[in-house]
Amino acid sequence: MATISVRDVNTDLSELVDEVIKGGTVTITRDGKPVATLVPVESAETPDQSPRPNLVDFLKTFPEPGMVFERNPSPSRDVDL
Repeated sequence: MATISVRDVNTDLSELVDEVIKGGTVTITRDGKPVATLVPVESAETPDQSPRPNLVDFLKTFPEPGMVFERNPSPSRDVDL
């Protein structure tokens, strides 16, 4: 795994891509701290394509059986309209 600063990426990009094609990874740093990583496309994480639950299905599960709600006994505030 190679490490290179952001400043040097522009001049060495083709060499960095060649290294990644060979199966390596390259960490890009800014002020000595890692900020990005170049990896082969095959090993890059793909977004989770599982279906997301929707709001209607979530609301159908609420409230859970056995849940008891109590009203707040404190008086409400006066509102001048």
